Amino acid sequence: DHKAARHDLAALAANRAYVLATWGEEAVTEFFLHVAEDLLMKEIAALKGAGCPDEAVQHSLEVARKSLEIASRVNIPVDKHLLARGALFHDLGKAKTYGMEHGEIGAQMAREMGLEEAIIQIILKHIRGGLTEAEAKELGLPVRDYTLRTPEEKIVIYADRMVDIYTDGIVPGADEHTAETRFAEILGSYEKYGKNAPTLQRYLALNAEIQGWLS
Repeated sequence: DHKAARHDLAALAANRAYVLATWGEEAVTEFFLHVAEDLLMKEIAALKGAGCPDEAVQHSLEVARKSLEIASRVNIPVDKHLLARGALFHDLGKAKTYGMEHGEIGAQMAREMGLEEAIIQIILKHIRGGLTEAEAKELGLPVRDYTLRTPEEKIVIYADRMVDIYTDGIVPGADEHTAETRFAEILGSYEKYGKNAPTLQRYLALNAEIQGWLS
């Protein structure tokens, strides 16, 4: 009877608070996964139909779940439907390659699928959180403006890195809470996540900005 209310993206903050108070943190995770799966059924099918490996689909669904969870706590306006879809499609290019060019390939695939420009920008920009011109040249990628500008771009890229931290199994004992509260420390300690100095500084600035949005 209350399915529509449970799935109301405008009510995510209130629903999160209710689930947390009633059943605890584990239930919050299950709630947001349920919302993401129901919201994105067609997109999940499209991702699988494009040839994305199961592990990439599951990762992308988790990034969508985490993005919605973060969005439920920020104190700025966020297009949650766009956010969830951008998160799910961010690794679309992994249908063809896991290389650095999967952002470029994914963007082209997204165009062919008729996805909106806002999602294409998330796909392009998620590589290392917004490349500089010098980094793009070094990696052999097209030189363009990869700067993260919208809240949706920033939250997806932030959630993507956070999900890696608590699912890769590299950081001992890392869970979702650890990945958020120790984000800066972990990126500074593990090259896999911090990559290089420019990438690290971008992620640290992104962390500071989003933490400033959280209420």
